[in-house]
Amino acid sequence: MSPQPVDVVKALFQDFGQGNLQGLLGRLSDDVDWGGDKFDTDVPTHVARRGRAEAAKFFEAVVKEQDFQKFEPRQFLANGDDVAVLVREEFQFRRTGTKVSLDVIHYFTVSGGRVTRYRSYYDTSRYTAAYRG
Repeated sequence: MSPQPVDVVKALFQDFGQGNLQGLLGRLSDDVDWGGDKFDTDVPTHVARRGRAEAAKFFEAVVKEQDFQKFEPRQFLANGDDVAVLVREEFQFRRTGTKVSLDVIHYFTVSGGRVTRYRSYYDTSRYTAAYRG
């Protein structure tokens, strides 16, 4: 029996918080659809990714580019295979020194105990401006 989708996502967040990239990647399907829907592709975290190896590049970019002061999941909302997580993020871009505070919705689809799709929703114009300096 597969774990509940919300439990998969909670474990993924726990892995992220502990810096356990291998554990996190193990919770993704082989062909996970990660990110997408963003057009400013000079920003490494805005590039659409397909598959576990490509998703790893997203997390490598996050670690390289962002110094987190806060990454706080506030609420997990589940409906069938879909899980939305309301997160408060505060970080500084290493390249520009610009500080960013955002409320983000992380949206996951889970099937067979693995994340098959991920999207995030936030003020991308503010994020991109801070990234570019």
